Amino acid sequence: MMKLSIPNSWQNISIEKFPLIFDVIRDDLDDNEKNIRILSILSDVNVNEIKKINIEGIKKLIDKIQFVFKMEFPKEKHKFKHNGFNWVVNYDITKITAGDFISLSKLTENEDAIINNLPQIVAVFIQPFRYKWFRVDAIEMDYTAKVNHLKSVDVGTIYPIAVFFCSIIGSLSIDIEDYLEKQTQEVKKILMNELNSKSTMNTGGGT
Repeated sequence: MMKLSIPNSWQNISIEKFPLIFDVIRDDLDDNEKNIRILSILSDVNVNEIKKINIEGIKKLIDKIQFVFKMEFPKEKHKFKHNGFNWVVNYDITKITAGDFISLSKLTENEDAIINNLPQIVAVFIQPFRYKWFRVDAIEMDYTAKVNHLKSVDVGTIYPIAVFFCSIIGSLSIDIEDYLEKQTQEVKKILMNELNSKSTMNTGGGT
């Protein structure tokens, strides 16, 4: 039987494979076809080659990948190591800028956007750091560099973090829309008062 290297958890699956896996899971295919395609993605082996594996062998492989369909992930991390850096996650959503919020709103506008932009979403909230003597020092790194690092992180690390922030951003959108609506109404009131005031003055000046 062909020997396939199959990961047994999300921590062993790279983020670049996640959109492909997610598309298969939600696709309108029978279970056998889904299993074959997932095995192909995880092992980097052509679908036709997977189909040549004998029944007993394929059953064992299918059992190994059932965690994928359950979509169960570990709790989001506050710190993690990747690409030779230590990373800390800032879960204080109030610290993001207006520009970050606008970008995040676009990156999370629908399910497809979220799945395809996990590195871009999480990069807003992470900071590389180093331990120096008895203190922690932040390492300066721009947004693009952070995204590039995250493109190779495992799904088990990045997905739970992204899901946490997506849920918060959704509620923030409602709050901000309400705030903007109130601000708009206030501006309208001020303008109307000014117009009424000018109208009164003009009327008074003509008598």
